[in-house]
Amino acid sequence: MKTLITLVLAYALTMAIGFLLYIGLIRSPLLSDVGILFYRGIIIAGLAALLMLIAGLLLRHRPRLDHPTLVGAIALSLSFNICFLITFPVTFDRSITMFLLARIERHDGALDTARLEQLYVREYLGDMRQIDRRVAEQTLSGNIRIDQGRIHITPQGRRLLAGGRMIGGWFGADPRFVTAPSPAPRH
Repeated sequence: MKTLITLVLAYALTMAIGFLLYIGLIRSPLLSDVGILFYRGIIIAGLAALLMLIAGLLLRHRPRLDHPTLVGAIALSLSFNICFLITFPVTFDRSITMFLLARIERHDGALDTARLEQLYVREYLGDMRQIDRRVAEQTLSGNIRIDQGRIHITPQGRRLLAGGRMIGGWFGADPRFVTAPSPAPRH
């Protein structure tokens, strides 16, 4: 029982330290030139895990952690940090729902759906230039390419959509986000 408690404490402490280190590195100017939050977050999560591994190897004799426990605890910490990144900051950064909720909060009770849609078009698509932002991100990610001002899907982008359709299907997600309707026939 003592071994189990020690193991749980080692994992919990490593996760807590790893999360605090991760938040500290994210809040720092480290890699601030990486303009896509997801990519910056993944790189920093990896760096935090690497720093923890180095520190753990240097200090492993103090708390007497064996290598498998150290590696397992750091892997769990890395996994938690990446899950946190994807679940919260990246979702909030890309979320139309959060944008709409913030506008509803600002104009509490003064909006109807038509006015909310107008705010969305003017602010989210217009002032915040979210289409330009997404085109730049997806170009950088390799999912699209621009040729003579026209946007083309790349093979990587097609694979991303196919994977999104498959995984979305497993969870019953709305397929309209990953499958565009067929163009209307021309007369």
